[in-house]
Amino acid sequence: MDLFSCLSPFVFCSFASGSSGNCYYVGRQEEGLLVDVGITAKQLKEKMLKQDLTLKNIKAILVTHDHIDHVLGLEGFTRDCPIPIYAHSDCLQGLVEGKSTKNLDHTMFHEIEPLQPFELLGITIEAFPVMHDGRGAMGYHFECEGHTLTIATDIGMLDKVVKEQIKRSDNLVIEANYDVEMLESGSYPYILKQRISGPFGHLSNVESARFLAEIYHPGIKNIMLCHLSENNNTPERAMQCLYEQFQKHHVRPDVNTTIFPLPRHKSTGFIYL
Repeated sequence: MDLFSCLSPFVFCSFASGSSGNCYYVGRQEEGLLVDVGITAKQLKEKMLKQDLTLKNIKAILVTHDHIDHVLGLEGFTRDCPIPIYAHSDCLQGLVEGKSTKNLDHTMFHEIEPLQPFELLGITIEAFPVMHDGRGAMGYHFECEGHTLTIATDIGMLDKVVKEQIKRSDNLVIEANYDVEMLESGSYPYILKQRISGPFGHLSNVESARFLAEIYHPGIKNIMLCHLSENNNTPERAMQCLYEQFQKHHVRPDVNTTIFPLPRHKSTGFIYL
């Protein structure tokens, strides 16, 4: 074990983030859990091997909601090695009825009650409801040995519950899905544009950046922008918007705060929290 992992045993890794698939690893280097499996089992296993991870290292899977870009690989990934799957009851029902998840072994299912903390692998986990049109949509807050992480993705609006969960953490994974100008001038049908920008759709760069500027403090270690749209956003626009809001709110990020967008297809490697 290297020096960094001794100092910070709690790690995060993004395997994929975006409308074409989402999958995150949370835990320790030797064992942990996945948040969503929105890429194929083959893709995920290949990415895991580069981090010296195999199925044996994954002790549980948390699902945010039942949309295909979050559950595509669930069935294939758990076929040969059953892994407990945790989600809201509505989400679990969505998996039962889903085209790509209907053959999942239901004995793996574990129902989560929102805002009721539970423990896995020495990690305290609290799910919280988010405004999104997926069934049983939730975000997750994690605490491990004094380190905290909140994953807040696929959110139509930042309500009080979501804001409070994000404020609790010193490591943030927060959605910055679309650039308003790109969405409005893009080729998507009007009804889809309305769905994306509506209260049960996604967060724009401006909405996410404005909130982060309002709550920022030097104790925040990592701000990771997630689920950037392939057609309606770019990493450069998301980052530019964030820094514009920081400047507007007279915020100067501390040198120990790392801010970056999560890549769509590439893995980040272990990020020590």
